[in-house]
Amino acid sequence: MLRKRCLVLLTVLSVFTCFEADAQLFKKKKKKQGNVQGFVLEEKADPEKEKRQLERQLVSPLRKMLNRFNFNIEKGIGYFSYKNPLTDVSVIRNPKGNLLYIVPLNQEDGLTSPINAFDNWFTDLNPLGIERIDDDSDIVRTDTVDFTYKNSGRINPITFRLSFSLKKIDKGHFERTKEKVYLDEDLIRVGGGISFGSFKFRNPVSTQEIDAELRSFRLPETKLSTTRIFGSISYNFYSMGDYSIHADVLGGVWKIKASQANKDLITYDPFFNIGVMFQKKFSKYFKGYIRPSVELRSYTIANDQVNAKHKFSVFSIDLGLLLKYPVYPRNRYKADQVQMEHVFNGKLYRGRPFYRKQNPRYGQKRIRRKPRGGSFSRVKKNKSKKGN
Repeated sequence: MLRKRCLVLLTVLSVFTCFEADAQLFKKKKKKQGNVQGFVLEEKADPEKEKRQLERQLVSPLRKMLNRFNFNIEKGIGYFSYKNPLTDVSVIRNPKGNLLYIVPLNQEDGLTSPINAFDNWFTDLNPLGIERIDDDSDIVRTDTVDFTYKNSGRINPITFRLSFSLKKIDKGHFERTKEKVYLDEDLIRVGGGISFGSFKFRNPVSTQEIDAELRSFRLPETKLSTTRIFGSISYNFYSMGDYSIHADVLGGVWKIKASQANKDLITYDPFFNIGVMFQKKFSKYFKGYIRPSVELRSYTIANDQVNAKHKFSVFSIDLGLLLKYPVYPRNRYKADQVQMEHVFNGKLYRGRPFYRKQNPRYGQKRIRRKPRGGSFSRVKKNKSKKGN
């Protein structure tokens, strides 16, 4: 009887245990709450924009723009040949030989009165009061011969230029990445300038070879001060290391000093100058060059009766310097002794003066010379005075 009661009790306990297990198995689980409250959509950052922002932080955009401009100063040494071809006039020298003048064609016969005669056709047409041409006068008509007065001299101009640079593209980098990266070298320079110089004639007289009796023409001025205003374009067609060759063309207007010539009678033709610039780069911001060139100038002096053409052919060699505004400033912090271009406190600086190489290689730093006679300096002994 006792065994039956124990068996019933165990059966009841096992049934209650199964109910609790089933309830625990099918119990609804609570959701875990995370820290995410919501989602925000943002565009992916543009790498080019980030790159430009970083460059603006490192380098001033104003300095980059000013670096595109070039300032040139040139000093030239030149030689010129002068020609004065006369046309549509008759050249006359009186029997005494003290007066040389020109008259319009067909007036040398003396049939018109007064005669339109002029003795200075170089810088001004001075009229002469001639009523009659002497029969013994020497006369040459310029419609029958090629009559030209010639002379020569030197000119030493000084020139100032301001130009804007278009940089060369790194072709190798562009072919590999299709990204345009500009080099420090200039491809094209476009600008203008002003120049001052004087034609200094070697001889005070201009000579001709047609008639010995007419002899020479004495110049009223042996020095003509001139001014040029011009535009210029240069093209870099060859570069190798620190050396480059540029084709350089100038063109513009010019004039003689107002006090030396009659501006109301003179018409100036535009001038053209063609040269080749052999350039040496001392640094990114400082360059020197030598520039041989050929130039053509001319002017015409005329009134209602006569006209005279004056031509100058100039060959000169100019020595010049080219300066650029530095892209990076010098660091004013004295403890910063870095020679290369470097980043300091979030900005790019240069470590050397503008006229020296900005990123020197090994051996390009300035080295102090050792004292003569050995590696160590000698101590000079003070000479003893006599009697001590």
